[in-house]
Amino acid sequence: MQIKKYAACAVLGMMSFFTANAQDIMPEALPTRPTAERIVKEVAPVSASFQSESAQTVESSVSYNASFGENVVQTALQYLGASYRLGTSGPTVFDCSGFTSYVYRKQNVSILRTSRSQFTQGTPIARISDLKKGDLVFFGGRGNARSVGHVGIVKDVDPSGNNFSFVHASISGVKVSNSSEAYYSRRYIGARRIVQN
Repeated sequence: MQIKKYAACAVLGMMSFFTANAQDIMPEALPTRPTAERIVKEVAPVSASFQSESAQTVESSVSYNASFGENVVQTALQYLGASYRLGTSGPTVFDCSGFTSYVYRKQNVSILRTSRSQFTQGTPIARISDLKKGDLVFFGGRGNARSVGHVGIVKDVDPSGNNFSFVHASISGVKVSNSSEAYYSRRYIGARRIVQN
C-alpha cells in the first residue's frame, strides 16, 4: 500500500514538472479556454467543408450530352504542350489525374484526384465502340500494367469502334495519343463516363 502511494506521488510530481516546463518554454501552445473555443469554432466549418469536398464525386447538376463531351475535349486541347510534373494539377503543369480533374473542374464537375480513385467513379463503359468524347480512359502503369496508373480523356472514337484517340498528360507533357499505339494497347484497362446521360 505504501509503495503504491509513493508511486502515485512520483507520477504526479513528474506530471507537474513536465507541465511547468511546457508552460515555461511554450506559453503560446497553451491557450486560454475562450481562445481554444474560438479556434474550434473557426476550424470546424473549414474541416467540415473540406471533408464534404473530398467525399464529393460529381456535381449532380451536370448531365452528359454531345456539347458537354465536346466542351471537355476542347478544354483539354487548350493545354497541349503543357509540362508534366508528378503531383500537380495545373494550371500550367500537370500529372495525368491532375490534368483530368482540372479539365473536369473547368466544366463544373468535381472528380477525385488520383487515377485509381477516378476509376471508381461514374459508369463503366465496357466496349470501345460505346465511348463518347470526354469519357475517361484508364491504363496500367509502368510498374504494373494490370493496375490503374494512368488516365486520359477520349477525344475521338474510330468509326471501326476498335480504337480511340485521347488527350492526356504524359511524361513528355500534354498530348494526343491513340489507343492503337503498342504501349497503350497493351495497357488499356477500361473507361468511365463521369456524368450521366
